Amino acid sequence: MSEAISSKIKIVNEYFKGFTNFLELEDFRSFLLLTLTSQVPMNIMAQLGLGGNKDVINLPYNPDSEIYYQKINLMSSSSLILYAKSDPITKEFVLEKNDDVFKKYLSLSEIDLAFRGKEKFLFPKISDCSIMEDSNLNIKIDDLFHDLESFISYTQPNILFVIDAEDSTKPDLIFTFNMTPQLPNNLNDNVLQVDVFLDTNRKAKDINFLKREKDYSLTFLKNIKEMSHAELYTSSFALVLHIKSLNKPS
Repeated sequence: MSEAISSKIKIVNEYFKGFTNFLELEDFRSFLLLTLTSQVPMNIMAQLGLGGNKDVINLPYNPDSEIYYQKINLMSSSSLILYAKSDPITKEFVLEKNDDVFKKYLSLSEIDLAFRGKEKFLFPKISDCSIMEDSNLNIKIDDLFHDLESFISYTQPNILFVIDAEDSTKPDLIFTFNMTPQLPNNLNDNVLQVDVFLDTNRKAKDINFLKREKDYSLTFLKNIKEMSHAELYTSSFALVLHIKSLNKPS
């Protein structure tokens, strides 16, 4: 392995230092977009068998930790938890997709893009005790990409995660979970594979969507606003989620 690659791997490992099972998203809007995007085939949750009835979308809430969360069971003794701290957005147990509450968080174009079928939303209140147990996930880099165009065209992700560098002189870390089936040697092998790109130009800073055109060029979007239906269906979009912390919810 070249010294240049070893140096980049070292930088990536620094970002994941202290990582256990938890990825905290910035806010409920990010969590909602994650959940909606995960209903599309070929996504992180579907690849792991998490999907269920596409007409019903669950938004579980833990009132003890005051978080909305998704628990992804991995092929190991651990689970991956993606969560956002928030007060309950509704007192109802069931909401229709056209409820006004969703318009507080998403634009009409984002709703058109994300809401498919005749979805109902359920808001179960759950204290999942198993996710609070201490358990470390070991991050293993599968593919390290040298430019963002290669990353997007090759992996065609629906969801990209970004850890923004605290120091503006350092690169941001862009990554996706690589869900290539990999049976662990034993149940204690808590390995999570990622594909990564070190964004030295910080192109994804403050960006919430990446739009890939037919010619594989990329457009960086903060929001999806007015777009024609033809544009929505001829372009590919990746949701960009910025990680607030790797902390366990208190």
